[in-house]
Parts: sequence; C-alpha cells; structure tokens
Amino acid sequence: MINEIKCKIKALKGKKIRVYVDVGRNKSETYEGIVLNTYNNIWTLKTDTDIKSFGYSDVLINTVVISS
Repeated sequence: MINEIKCKIKALKGKKIRVYVDVGRNKSETYEGIVLNTYNNIWTLKTDTDIKSFGYSDVLINTVVISS
C-alpha cells in the first residue's frame, strides 16, 4: 500500500495539487501548491509562503487527502 502511494505522489512531482489535512479536534487545513520533492519517508509541498512536509502513512490513513 505505501509503495503504491509513493508511486502516485512521485507521478505528481512538479504538478499543482490541493491537500486537505486533518489536524484533529474537528479542525482541518487546506494547502494548495506544487509537489516539490519525494523522499524515502516524506514528501514536500511548496505553497506560496511555505514548504510543508507530509508522510506517506498520513495519506494511507486519510489524515492527508490529495486532490488534483
């Protein structure tokens, strides 16, 4: 499962995506940016103001949801 997620995120590298992040206690945040890099355990998203990093396992358990 994790390997499938890694492959899909690697395919999105350099493309603009929107990410919904569940931060707990019924709160969520939305980021829009470009997939900057993919590493062994994490991937990074470059927004207009910041660089955010997320784990592949966060996508697996739906804490992070990606939409194109």
